[in-house]
Amino acid sequence: MSGAAKDCLWPALAGLLALGLFLSTFQVTINGSQHPYATDVGEIQNALPRWGLIHRSGYPLYAATGSLFVTWLRLLGIEPAAGASLVSVVWGVLAVAFLTRLAEELGASGPTAALGGLVFAASTSVWAYASLAEVHTMTLALTVATFLMAIRFGRTGNTGDLLLLTLAFSQGVMHQRSVLLLAPAVLVLVWPHLRSLWRAIVPTIGVAAMAPLTYLYMPLRVWTGATWVFGSPGTWQGFWEMVLDNRVDRVVRWAVRGDVWRLRLATTLRLLGDDLMAPFWILGITGLVAWTVTSRCWREGMGLAAAWVLNLLLTIVIWKNRVGDAQLAAKLPVVALAGPGVALALTLASRRRAAVGTVAGAAVALMLVGWGWRQRPFILSITRDDWAEGVIAKAAQVAPPPEPSDDRQATLMVPWGHTYWALAYAKTFRRDLPGLNVVDHNAGARIVLDRGDRLLFLDETLCVFPVSWWEDLLGRLYLDAVAPGVIEVSTAEPSEPPLALASESFRLENGLCIRSAELAWRDLDTLLLTIRWEALQEIEEDYSVAVHLVASDPPGGADDVLAQADARHPVNGWHPTGRWLEREVVQDVYALRVPDEGNPVAVRIAMYRVNDAGDFVNTRWHSLPIPEA
Repeated sequence: MSGAAKDCLWPALAGLLALGLFLSTFQVTINGSQHPYATDVGEIQNALPRWGLIHRSGYPLYAATGSLFVTWLRLLGIEPAAGASLVSVVWGVLAVAFLTRLAEELGASGPTAALGGLVFAASTSVWAYASLAEVHTMTLALTVATFLMAIRFGRTGNTGDLLLLTLAFSQGVMHQRSVLLLAPAVLVLVWPHLRSLWRAIVPTIGVAAMAPLTYLYMPLRVWTGATWVFGSPGTWQGFWEMVLDNRVDRVVRWAVRGDVWRLRLATTLRLLGDDLMAPFWILGITGLVAWTVTSRCWREGMGLAAAWVLNLLLTIVIWKNRVGDAQLAAKLPVVALAGPGVALALTLASRRRAAVGTVAGAAVALMLVGWGWRQRPFILSITRDDWAEGVIAKAAQVAPPPEPSDDRQATLMVPWGHTYWALAYAKTFRRDLPGLNVVDHNAGARIVLDRGDRLLFLDETLCVFPVSWWEDLLGRLYLDAVAPGVIEVSTAEPSEPPLALASESFRLENGLCIRSAELAWRDLDTLLLTIRWEALQEIEEDYSVAVHLVASDPPGGADDVLAQADARHPVNGWHPTGRWLEREVVQDVYALRVPDEGNPVAVRIAMYRVNDAGDFVNTRWHSLPIPEA
């Protein structure tokens, strides 16, 4: 076997095993998880198939290569969401292969190096990021390649190794600014041949200059009509905001109290413990220290130590009183160096006594299998989260609009983030939500209303931006529920309020009435109740709504109430009766799931309030018989 083939054997084997691991959990459909690991996944799933541009600092190399890869996979019939995840799979496999080769370069045997690479692959953060559409496995691949080439150049002084080091490090820094923290480690590792830089200064500068040129991709895509663009990279100011952004002001929070620093350190250590079980960390640190001492590789040991110490400190200072995606990503270089440490520890044990090394290697392999078995359900809980499907189903209730006679465009406005990304992907790449215009909150609600569109919100929108926030922008709002969890808002006071009650209206004897109520089957096990309330006068109290599915009318006890759809206020809780104007008519919608063994006879409707004594005060109850299925 040639030297080059031998060098590739164990990295290739470790990469293939990592490929199988990542493919067993990679995300195949639109992201539904809101875990910090998946903070930006929905944005990336939308951007790559559109050849779009993502959040600061832009990640142009990732965006360009990822878009090309996803486009090629779409030609093979692979959905964009799955293709975006496979981008991370590929970079994750490369990172594992590079790490295995790094362990061999440090002196680990091939089998132990591959085992160390798999310890790295099975760490929670690496596994999660390699299963999701995220930028971090690309960062890892460039980081490990930087370590590898810095050590090789520091040993050989070879110009080819120098240029490869320059390529990996410069592209890594332009891709993600935190890679710059490797600079002290690189300087220590290449120190013996630092003077050799001058002999190859021109090609080195030429390779390094390629990295910032990747940012030209952003204005190029704007000028060629990209439809998914974060920021304004088509302007000089917007372009430099993306290039010079380093996230420090957004993620670093300094503390002055000792107890806060202790909390941060404890949190970081817990996160590292979540990544790998204690025996792996102990073995990894022991292996790096023992290798440094026994091999007298003091300089290389100090260089690697500088890398993990600086990233450990970065993880500690990134803090927002909660664990965020920046903190999870910052510790990745620390996790990466645990793999070679394990490999070196096993190699040193084998050199002292082969049997001890074999037994230790088998024990590590068994622990690794057990660790992976324990962690896999957690990874799947992120990659298989179906929250987005619930949001899409909720929006689908008003697509196409429920009133065929109303030819106005229905515009659903949701906050930029997980909800918008899910709906935008479903509409564009799954052809869901026909006839419904989906925009994020930056689109301008006033513009939507002025052009005559129906403006719809999901409950999620008002949880982020409450009614008071919208009224500061638009003025007094009138709210109606058009489907469970979907609200229509308007600034126009009804021009022809009802002047007389219809004969079928039902007075609640609290200044309110049920002007009409309709009950229909939405599907085989769900009833849909549509109510039109009317304020006969201005109401001082904020009433709650009681909607009960009953087996006996009136119910003889609690057992006769089969299901409830109560609300703190009408319109999904967002339109208290104390806001209503006299003669205002408000539409409300409720869904009631019928129990499998239930035998309902009616739906009862009332309003209630809590008096000063803390007692419930009910209005009259209005009953609707169950329609035929």
